Amino acid sequence: MSGPSCCPVCGATDVRVRWRSLGDRLFRTTEERFDIAECARCSSRFLADIPPLERLAAYYPKDYWAGPTDQADHAQAQGGLMEAYRSFVLRDHVRFVGRAIAAQKQRGIDVRMLDVGCGDGSFLQALGERSAIGMDFSMSAVWAVRARGFQGIRGTLSDCPFADGTFSLVTAFHFLEHVHPVGPILDAMKRLLRPDGEVVLQVPNAACLQAKLLGRYWHGYDVPRHLVDYTADSFRMTLEKHGFEVIAENQHCMRDNPTTFATSVAPGLFPPARLGRGGKPTGIGAAIANLSYLGITLAAMPLSWLEAAMGRGASVMVHARPKR
Repeated sequence: MSGPSCCPVCGATDVRVRWRSLGDRLFRTTEERFDIAECARCSSRFLADIPPLERLAAYYPKDYWAGPTDQADHAQAQGGLMEAYRSFVLRDHVRFVGRAIAAQKQRGIDVRMLDVGCGDGSFLQALGERSAIGMDFSMSAVWAVRARGFQGIRGTLSDCPFADGTFSLVTAFHFLEHVHPVGPILDAMKRLLRPDGEVVLQVPNAACLQAKLLGRYWHGYDVPRHLVDYTADSFRMTLEKHGFEVIAENQHCMRDNPTTFATSVAPGLFPPARLGRGGKPTGIGAAIANLSYLGITLAAMPLSWLEAAMGRGASVMVHARPKR
């Protein structure tokens, strides 16, 4: 590793390597080792040598978003205990985005929403906003979204099939930490928004209490897929730098914060990682692994509530709009 020359968030040159020689603890897609650097000015953390775009795809396993691999399976996979659990833990997302949608409707806006990096569409279903469109690069994700009755589009913001000014709301959860530079992505979101449009965005918070306690083992870094790890402050600064103003913020997330802790301490039990390593989806072994992971997640909930109350939650979700 050659080491960082400047911070990709604020541009400061006062950066240092915080942890050396980290590997892919989760999916084991590569034997490469990576360093994580830290900026002394804004406290953001990032891969010391961010790989070129053509190498990044190799670090993502098939069906990274987690789910069945063909269209018929998706229709059968929805429902049951797992679906009920997802709906329950998505309440923070639904409540936060629901407030933004309600405010738009109150202002007489015809709501049209795009969820970037939509995964299997469980959030869209929990939200229940039928005008929403899910966009993902994974065709399996698109099938899953369509199986839930929503329009699903395969694509990226760089080749988006929608005209400028199409949407009143663009959402992206745990997406921006995977991209660098982030400026063109935020600019693309702005172009997709109508003049009174808004965004809801979420990233891990590198200044959280979990990161302090777990150090190099905190899953929020997810080496090598997370390129830039923002703090709540540096994420707000990034949005403001690229022409957004933050309306509201939330650091409590029942879906993501406890599971980030659970995956940090037991990465092999994280269901997508376990399956990606050759684990069986059903059977006694799978049931024990899933229950063990659930147990760690439930045990982490008090910590997640505490750190969010302290303003140091494991993720930060913001509601923002282009500056007017």
